[in-house]
Amino acid sequence: MQRKVIQQGPSTLMVSLPSKWIKENNIKKGDDINLDLLNNQLVIYSQKTPEEKKATLHLKNKEEYLDRMLMSRYREGYNEIYIKYDDSDTINSIRDTLRFLLGFEIVDQTANSCTIKNISEGSDEDYTTMFRRMFQIMLTMSDSCLQYAKTGDERHLKTAVDLRETLTKLEQFNLRLINKQNNFSLQKKSLEFFYVWNIATIGKSWSSLAKKPLSKKLKISTEDIEFMKEVTSFAREFYEVYYDRDKDRLLKMKSKLYTLRPIGASLLETSKNKLVIFYLLKLINRMYEVTLSFDI
Repeated sequence: MQRKVIQQGPSTLMVSLPSKWIKENNIKKGDDINLDLLNNQLVIYSQKTPEEKKATLHLKNKEEYLDRMLMSRYREGYNEIYIKYDDSDTINSIRDTLRFLLGFEIVDQTANSCTIKNISEGSDEDYTTMFRRMFQIMLTMSDSCLQYAKTGDERHLKTAVDLRETLTKLEQFNLRLINKQNNFSLQKKSLEFFYVWNIATIGKSWSSLAKKPLSKKLKISTEDIEFMKEVTSFAREFYEVYYDRDKDRLLKMKSKLYTLRPIGASLLETSKNKLVIFYLLKLINRMYEVTLSFDI
């Protein structure tokens, strides 16, 4: 989108705001708007509550990327979605997807259509709380994998697998909250998206470790368990560094990473559970990569 710069008076340059943006953000004469300078970019945003977003979908069959379409509109902040479908069984797929979308419920339904509305809304405080909850679930998953490796108690394995659904709900909810935060700059939103996506990915990797290699009732060696213990400890340190941004602790994480990598590489050669070690190496690398974005 381009706009002509207009000179107003001897030293003032002006540019008009797009009418679509004005309408969506309910901008009126005399309102205050925010300007952020990002290198050579000027980001304009409003802290006013925008107009309620509504969408209409027409599905010709129940497998028509339904989950992607619903989840994307959920993340984008839509509060009402009207869905028309040709296959009556589509409603079952819609209900399955809504399990992962906190606050979204079917409020009206006919033989070939339904209306979904958001019945709850989050605030800045909700985002902070829900994001920390995601982190804590990831830690529970890591500890559950370790406890299973130590004890063979399948209840720990089930915990790590079952928490994936809760984690996915929180991931989608937090992405939606970020999009709807009017006091977040574009740079802040991008960074928070990055954190939410990565914490969810890390948690899902722990869940996949539990569901795939660990669920095969492998005989896990003492060396493998000790390596998993170190990676679980690394996950806890990752959580603590995220919140305290302590430089010394981060340097210790880096040192520990360089210690764990060769141990993992050696275990890939000698362990009978190579896929378990592969998952653990992937996890420590992903966690450390996220710390590279920390402003310390």
